[in-house]
Amino acid sequence: MSASSPFSSATAGPLRRIEVRPVLPQERTRWDELMRAHHYRGLRALVGKTLRYVAMLDGRWVALLGWQSAALKCRPRDRWIGWSAVLQYQRLHLIANNGRFLILPGASLPNLASRVLALNLQRLSADWRAVHGHPVVLAETFVETPRFTGACYRAANWQVVGTTRGYARRPGGYARHDQPKRVLLYPLHAQARHWLSNPHPHPAWSPSMQAVKLSTAQMEQLHQCLRALPDGRQRRGIRHGFSSTLTIAIAAVLGGACSYLAIAEWASRLTQAQLKRLRARFNVRSGRFEPPSEATLRRVLQTADAEAIDDTLGQWLMDPAGQDAIAIDGKTLKGAVREDGSKVHLLSAFLQNQGLTVAQREVDRKTNEIPELRQLLEPQEIVGRVVTADALHTQRETARFLVEDKQAHYLFTAVKDNQPSLLADIQALPWERFPFGAESIDAEHGRLEIRRIRTTTALNAYLDFPYVGQVFCIERDITAQKSGKRRVEQVFGLTSQTPEQASPEQLLQLSRGHWGIENRSHWVRDVTFDEDCSQVRTGNGPRVMASLRNFVISLLRRCGVTNIASALRHFAASVRLTLNLLRL
Repeated sequence: MSASSPFSSATAGPLRRIEVRPVLPQERTRWDELMRAHHYRGLRALVGKTLRYVAMLDGRWVALLGWQSAALKCRPRDRWIGWSAVLQYQRLHLIANNGRFLILPGASLPNLASRVLALNLQRLSADWRAVHGHPVVLAETFVETPRFTGACYRAANWQVVGTTRGYARRPGGYARHDQPKRVLLYPLHAQARHWLSNPHPHPAWSPSMQAVKLSTAQMEQLHQCLRALPDGRQRRGIRHGFSSTLTIAIAAVLGGACSYLAIAEWASRLTQAQLKRLRARFNVRSGRFEPPSEATLRRVLQTADAEAIDDTLGQWLMDPAGQDAIAIDGKTLKGAVREDGSKVHLLSAFLQNQGLTVAQREVDRKTNEIPELRQLLEPQEIVGRVVTADALHTQRETARFLVEDKQAHYLFTAVKDNQPSLLADIQALPWERFPFGAESIDAEHGRLEIRRIRTTTALNAYLDFPYVGQVFCIERDITAQKSGKRRVEQVFGLTSQTPEQASPEQLLQLSRGHWGIENRSHWVRDVTFDEDCSQVRTGNGPRVMASLRNFVISLLRRCGVTNIASALRHFAASVRLTLNLLRL
């Protein structure tokens, strides 16, 4: 044993026999009782995702460690990583916090603490993946000074990156306790810092984590677009600017606000510094920034040019260079009733893969979705893209418009009785003679669904429908996992894409992806934002509020968020994070 060794030959043997492992379920009560009895801070609960470890020497418990979700805010850590607020929200779960570390009484072996930490860190990421489904790449801890020096952490190669400001999270905000703590970090991989700060996620991470494509320049472009929108109010008596009021509304909807009153209450809780960042009205007499009232917000949104807002937000979201398929579908706002008793119905264009609503149009009560589809897509650059729609839009004029005017492709996912001759011709084919070209299996919502597709070009020259490239039949075999009940159904469709342009696998994916507009947009608006119960009913208010909800959902998806409800709660708890996301 050399002189530079961290432990002497007398202690080397016992230290090498140390074993660190997660506690077993039947051991958790003992772990909690020991931590509660001997740790100077006791134990109420670990926060978020947790792991409990025990260190053993010859079968005897000598140390306990408790890991939990990372701290929401830590300026020294965030400065060391160098990530944006958006990346911080998306990847905070990749950091684990060492919330408790206890050497049990009677375990006085020299260098025991640093040895236990080193052994724990070797297996932490793998254990975290096994329990929580994803790895961690960075460990953090806070050492209370001057009570402790953190010597055991430094001996285990942890890095000191700074000191906290002496605040603690309390219900309703943060409170100062004047007990700053030293912040120490331990990268669990040599590239941890790069992985956390790089806008493009590591390939081995969850496929649902997307690359963050929102730059400061893009967000500034958004604010410029908002400032260019027309104000529908009469000029006399205007105090609150239109763009600042609309920005406040967007920020409030990010925090889960669903009504004019909720937006006004959110704005009323802002500090002077936050109102300044949102460019709120400055009252010269009082020398203070003032948030817009509920009445002001109502007037602004009711008189706003809803079509201009939809076009502006949609064009900002649309990637001109992308080739994502566009799903078209309508949604009725059940709580929004016009003066004549009819309900507001909106037709939307939705990017299948990215989950973004890029266009929206209100369907007048005197018409229906069919002619509005052309108006919806007319200003959009969709050359080469595939537009998917349901049976209602299986129309010859719609097909000609998409192929001839927009140089796009169509895929109508269902042919039904509104086109009886077309349906009869497709059904007459001997589909059982055509082999299945592709298959997909999904097990969710309590059912097992197997989808198989058959395709053919046999009707291309026969059908009285423009630009048919191939027709298809999708067979859905659905089994309820609990009851075992089974049903088989067939859906017929057609597309302008030839077999060379789209394989059976791609057609099956496009058909399945079409319903993403229901699951990832309409359902989120109904359940998360409670849109059908909204009391916003008059003027352009219902459509504008729907536009803001669409935009917030799309903005979060552009940031890689998959759980919108969780994200809204997160932003509701942190105005700072909301303003950072909007680059204000």
